[in-house]
Amino acid sequence: MNAQLLIWSVIAAIAAVDAIMLPARGMTIASRWPALGLVVLMCSLSVLIHRRNPAAARVAGAVAQIWALSDAGAILSYTAMAATPFAMADASLARWDAALGFDWMAWYAWVHAHPAVHIVLANAYASAPIQVVLLILYFSYADRRRVDELLLAGILPVASITPVMMLLPAVGAWSQHGVGIEPWRADILALRDHALPVIGQTQGIISFPSYHTVLGVVLAYAARGTKWFIPSLCLNLLLIAAVMTEGAHYGVDLLSGLAVAFVSIAAARWMLARAGRARTFRLLPAVPARL
Repeated sequence: MNAQLLIWSVIAAIAAVDAIMLPARGMTIASRWPALGLVVLMCSLSVLIHRRNPAAARVAGAVAQIWALSDAGAILSYTAMAATPFAMADASLARWDAALGFDWMAWYAWVHAHPAVHIVLANAYASAPIQVVLLILYFSYADRRRVDELLLAGILPVASITPVMMLLPAVGAWSQHGVGIEPWRADILALRDHALPVIGQTQGIISFPSYHTVLGVVLAYAARGTKWFIPSLCLNLLLIAAVMTEGAHYGVDLLSGLAVAFVSIAAARWMLARAGRARTFRLLPAVPARL
């Protein structure tokens, strides 16, 4: 199995779980034809230009994979939230923060008391999609294997954090601490009340672990060994610091996200190494032994 087939297999597995979970929960999805059309278009373009321009073909393939994952992963999180039998864990997550000695409200108040810091953190938090695009463009021309590693390390956590979210579903720290209302709160409450039979526009609804934290680590790691590593590391440290104030995450969401990120990177490297060895074994011609 080559790297591309491996990545598509993980995405297909997530989509297959969606196909099982949706009817099991009595849910359907609004038309996904535009998204599906984009995936098919990008895949077709990748195939057509592969020999002429392999780098551009990898960009097109990566766009298709990211778009397919985003849709399948979002649907998975919605069906999982609707299916979980466990009570909301916001109070528990806040208590765990306190047990670790982390004062969430003090951090929130300090950030908002310093507008310049707040602006920097907000922009760092919003930079994740742009970083993904830039790294894919750069490595599609510089080292296409790094694109596979980036995508797989970013895809695997979607499959692993969703079951954890089912054990510890949460709305977010803004509501828990009374400082605001999360944009996704209405969706979560509707899913919990089984009042969202049709999934339309989706949002990121997973609090614990923090996927933004996972992505920050993966993005910084992907840039290792390049002239962009130090800027990427600094930007993503700010992104990770921002998840609590900008993403309504608890401190323990951040810590668990760090753990998921390191495990996912290790798993992605292992899986790609095995895929590479398997491909090499199949493609090498038999060499007769010398007498």
